[in-house]
Amino acid sequence: MLAAQMAAVHTAMMTFAWRLTHVKTIPQQDSAERAFNKLGRTFAAQVEALKRYRSRGDQTVRVEHVTVNEGGQAIVGNVRHGGGRNRADGS
Repeated sequence: MLAAQMAAVHTAMMTFAWRLTHVKTIPQQDSAERAFNKLGRTFAAQVEALKRYRSRGDQTVRVEHVTVNEGGQAIVGNVRHGGGRNRADGS
């Protein structure tokens, strides 16, 4: 359904782009420009929605409680790890 809406918005946007290049008066230009701008923002929002739908969001791991026994070590704070192989030698 989103793809169909995007196609319709794109078609309307191209129509207003054509109208914008063939206007004869300033009020016509203002109207076509405003509509073209709104359609462009709508299309951009739809692309973002499609991207979010396809990626299914970022996974987040939240640790609520940690126990560190005597002699253990812990890191307190935000830790970012890319995962996978990070070293040049592949290990």
